[in-house]
Amino acid sequence: MKISRLLTGLFLIYLTLNPIAVKAQLPKTQQIDLKTEKNQYLDSSKLRVGVAGEPPHVIISNDQSVTGIAVEIWQELATALNLDYEFVYPDSVSEIYKQLGAEEIDVAIGSISITDERISRFDFTQPISQANLTILVPSKRPTLWGVIKPFLGWAFLSSIALIYLCLFIVGNLLWLAERDENSAQFPKSYLQGVSEGMWCALATFTTVGYGDRYPITRLGRLISGTWMLISLATVTTLIAGIATTLAIAFSAQPYPKLQNKSDLKGIRLAALSAAISQSSPVEWATYYQARVVSVEHLSEAVSLLKSNQVDGVIHTQLSLEHYLQENPDAPYQLVGFSIGTQNYGIALTPNNSLTRQLNEKILSIDIQIRFQEIIENWYKLKRDNF
Repeated sequence: MKISRLLTGLFLIYLTLNPIAVKAQLPKTQQIDLKTEKNQYLDSSKLRVGVAGEPPHVIISNDQSVTGIAVEIWQELATALNLDYEFVYPDSVSEIYKQLGAEEIDVAIGSISITDERISRFDFTQPISQANLTILVPSKRPTLWGVIKPFLGWAFLSSIALIYLCLFIVGNLLWLAERDENSAQFPKSYLQGVSEGMWCALATFTTVGYGDRYPITRLGRLISGTWMLISLATVTTLIAGIATTLAIAFSAQPYPKLQNKSDLKGIRLAALSAAISQSSPVEWATYYQARVVSVEHLSEAVSLLKSNQVDGVIHTQLSLEHYLQENPDAPYQLVGFSIGTQNYGIALTPNNSLTRQLNEKILSIDIQIRFQEIIENWYKLKRDNF
């Protein structure tokens, strides 16, 4: 008995000093779940970058490859900061803000305009590009009346009248100076003599100088010399006015409703706007007291313009020029003035630590130069193909 108790005590001491490791064996199905969960975690470690917007800021092809100004700028930043990311494709800019607010994505790029209301909801980087805002309006093909009308305008008629008045005055002066000593070229008869003087003035004015009529008296030559100098100063201005009239007559007619910013009051304009907030086009159009119709896509805005539900589409000049380039037969044109600017940036979830890193990199000279190269390349591509 004593020996058994002794052996039991020694065995307990051994277990205390050398515990036996027991490994729990999980069911096979549970191991698979754990592995799947681990892979999901690894995938979530990538930055989820939402991409949405209009060309040329974002261009998504059918095979889901993506390019554009905003995309190339993001790729430069991601490379510089060694970021691991994956693209997500919301249906619209409105949807991208919803996903950003729900933290379904971490970063939003594309046609991401910076407004004071959005800054209060999300983190934004410094502006990465700036665009002028203009308006797409219907273009009018030249009509017979449209061709004739510029020639009946004040600018053209006043130019012609001024030319004839000058020729009449110089013709009279030449006739008065030459009629006695040069009656062969400038007859003493008033009508015949003044007509010859006007012909000589016209030949001098147009710098043709036929030489069939010319003054021989000192006073006549003084008058002709003075008229030559005056012609040099006036002919360019007057002919330029006539040339402009001709160009207007035979080109697409300007949209009569919108000649300058003051004409925007009461005009119906379609503007792209995210559902959660106003955009810069909406704010600028409202500032000029236009009636704004908010849409999510440029195609929707153009459809409204086509059906005469709006008078124009306000958007960035580069995007509208890209649309006209892709649709050369579209019966639209841009107005000849800009109504404001729009700043584009990168949006992030609130209090995102990446915001500071992106801003520091954006403000570096090397990245600024690279941004400028990207934007200029897209403008050059647009000019070459437009």
